[in-house]
Order: sequence, then structure tokens, then C-alpha cells
Amino acid sequence: MKISNRQAFFLMWLLFVMVQSQQLMAQALSSGQPNTAVKPFSFPLQLEMRVPFDPTDFPSGSKSYLIYELYLTNFSSSPINLRRIELMDAGKENTRPFATFEAAQLQTMLQPLGGMELGPNEKLTITGGKTVIVFMEVVSDKKKPFPIKLMHRVITETDSLDGVRISTHNTNLKVLGPPVQGASWIAADGPSNDVDNHHRRGVVILDGCSVDSRRYAIDWKKVKDSVSFSGDPRNVNSYFCYGERVFAVADGRVIRAKDGLPNNVPGHGKAFHPAVPLTFETLAGNSITIDLGNGQFAYYMHLQPGSLRVKPGDRVRKGQLLACIGASGDAREPHLHFELTTSPKLLFGEGIPYLIDRYSLNFQKDDSIGIRIHELPTDKEIVDFGE
Repeated sequence: MKISNRQAFFLMWLLFVMVQSQQLMAQALSSGQPNTAVKPFSFPLQLEMRVPFDPTDFPSGSKSYLIYELYLTNFSSSPINLRRIELMDAGKENTRPFATFEAAQLQTMLQPLGGMELGPNEKLTITGGKTVIVFMEVVSDKKKPFPIKLMHRVITETDSLDGVRISTHNTNLKVLGPPVQGASWIAADGPSNDVDNHHRRGVVILDGCSVDSRRYAIDWKKVKDSVSFSGDPRNVNSYFCYGERVFAVADGRVIRAKDGLPNNVPGHGKAFHPAVPLTFETLAGNSITIDLGNGQFAYYMHLQPGSLRVKPGDRVRKGQLLACIGASGDAREPHLHFELTTSPKLLFGEGIPYLIDRYSLNFQKDDSIGIRIHELPTDKEIVDFGE
């Protein structure tokens, strides 16, 4: 039978492939290796990453700050040992991390749910079915702006996982006037990532969701020589800030004004005995909530009984006198608790940052003392607002 050139070429090619296959099989058998290596199937790292509320960076001194919570849940039955978290610019590929948090840093940032007390090394282990909150604070030089979006990379003892992406400019930063006037005001428990900052670690579950309305809250107190009072510590009148006037930080509408709750006798720890039982209605004490527009609400808490000058429905102007500082509600000593949130309901909103139009620093941690324009003080800075 006569075959064509095309058929001849095909037969020669088929013979060549068969010979090559036999040679490869022979080599595999002679080396003791199986002729195929099938990798067993496995799922990727079963770690859920979640950020309930995207942050917004704000300036303070020469730095910019990004503060938020990263939730990590282990959906497997095996423990996951954390080694590092890297933040990558989500808009660029194959770049160096914008920020890196090593194991030693993570030990102070992680908090397991349920109030469990863990040793330093145990904090880095997420056992099967468990969730931890990573309290994130990313600090950058103001000359090095944050990327528009950041991606999280979690590195474990055996693996790594690229996950949740966040915006760094989620909220429109309002420029506000100061809530108080004068000098020597300390921003107690102001924005920071300190473990003992009760505002920063103030996550609660409401309506089935985790929220932190106090994320950027500040307890404004007056200090002299690093103390907040002179005389009898059990007398509210001994505290330098008691009775100081409180002002509207912007134009807005009063949506809540509660008065009539008595001051507490000052006391910390076991010495704290609130004048009335603490409930959702009394936690804030005598308080005022102002709708600033665009879904942002200003809260003034722990005001002096009988001092409120406004009522619900009133329109207020920036700088208007509202009330005086007291020690009502959940207040261990006289101070003004001030915060901005996304909800008209106490505690139900997410805490958001803002800017104060002008202030100066008498003492602060890093940068030189001076005038600050459109910035937000951080924890323990001592501020002069002028008159």
C-alpha cells in the first residue's frame, strides 16, 4: 500500500513520541521514582480576615495615623501561628510592604475574644475556631502619604495569605472648633494604640455587630504639674476642669440633651461608686448629642447637672456655650468625654477621626512645641486652645 508524504511524517512523529515515552519510563524506574508525582489536594490557609469599618488617616505633628481593627478567625481545626503582618499597596504589584508588624509588635496588638488571659507566646497562636482582634495603628511620615487602598498579608509559621483590602480615606474629615477653651488640657486616653487605653479597646457588640464608637474619643481634663486636682480627691470642686465651659464644635442641631443626673463622688477602681445605677440611659451622664450633618454626630458626656443651655431641636452655632464639665454617669472624676461617631444612638456608631482648626501644644511626645492647624491631638498631649 502506498502512503502519502503526510502519512509518513505522522508515523515517524508517532514512533518518536513512543520511543521518548519509553525512555522516560525507564529512567523513572531505574531511579526508583514513580512515573508521576501527584500532589495531594489541600485548601489554602483557612484564616478569615475582616475589617468591620474602614479607617481614615489623620495628621498629628509630623506623622499621619491610621487606626482600625483587623479580625482574624481560624476556620480550621489546627492552630495557626502568626509571625508577621505586612500591609501592601493594593494598587501596585511586587512592591515592598508599606508597613510591617513583627511578632514582638503583634503581641501587644492582639486581643483574643472572650477576655481570655494568654501568655506572650500564646497570643500569637490562633487555635481552631477562635477569633482574635488585631488593634492596628499604622504610622507614617506626612511626607509619605498612605496608599488609597492597603492589602493585608498574614505570614504564619508555615504559610502566608493575602487578604482583606481597605480604604485609607473612608470618612470625610470635618474641621471642628475645640470643645473647651483655655490652656493645660490633657488629651487623656486620646487616639493611640496603648493596651491600657480604654477608648481604643472599647469594642462592644450591639444589634449583633461589633462597633467601637470610642475609637478616637478623648477625655479632656485640666492638669497642673501632671495632676488633675488639688485638695480633697473626693470633692468634685478639687478638680481643675470641674465647671469649665463646653462649646459647640460646629454648626448643627441638638438631637439629644439629658440633664438631671447627679455628680459622682470621684474615685477610681474599687473606690468608684456611681451616684445612680449605670444603664444605657445613664452611662453618658448628663450629655448632649449634636447632628453635624453628613452622618456625623458629636457627643459631649459627663456634664454638670443643671448646666445644660440647650434642648433637643435647638440649632447651635460653632463656639456657642452648651454646658459645663461635671462628673455624672460613668465618670471616675470630672472630665469631658468627647467623640465623633456615625450614629445618633449612643455607642451604636463607629468612632471617626476629625480635625481641630487650631491649637498649640505645651507638651507632647515627639515633635517640637508649637501651633497646630487642622490636626488631631493624640494620647496624653497637653493642649492650649486659647480663648
